[in-house]
Amino acid sequence: MIGVFNTITIGGTEIYRGNEFTLQREWIHAGEIETCTGKYCADVVGWRYKDLTLSWDNLPQAQLEAILELSGREVQMTFSNEQNDAVTESVIPTATSAQVTRLTDPQGNIAWSGIGLELKFINAHGVNA
Repeated sequence: MIGVFNTITIGGTEIYRGNEFTLQREWIHAGEIETCTGKYCADVVGWRYKDLTLSWDNLPQAQLEAILELSGREVQMTFSNEQNDAVTESVIPTATSAQVTRLTDPQGNIAWSGIGLELKFINAHGVNA
């Protein structure tokens, strides 16, 4: 175990959280209408976590391979929220890259930087949740 506050678990694989792991909520609207004055109105029916992209300065080879295997399919992700509670959400991870760099430490361990992982959150929660 790497450390619960420094990691997330995606599809049963524990990986480092990434450089920016700031969760934001977004409202889910239904019944959107435009009034005669041009104003848009909608009912708030729930919320979900906003999609986010993680990146790493140093991601070990084994964790990169795990990310690539999970890419494009729905999996469970577990992480600690703002209150340090364990939260499990359904996500679809998609591996991305900007400029990938291979790093090798003196012991010959391979790591990568420039790897990105886009997370699309699926779960919807009630307004009062």
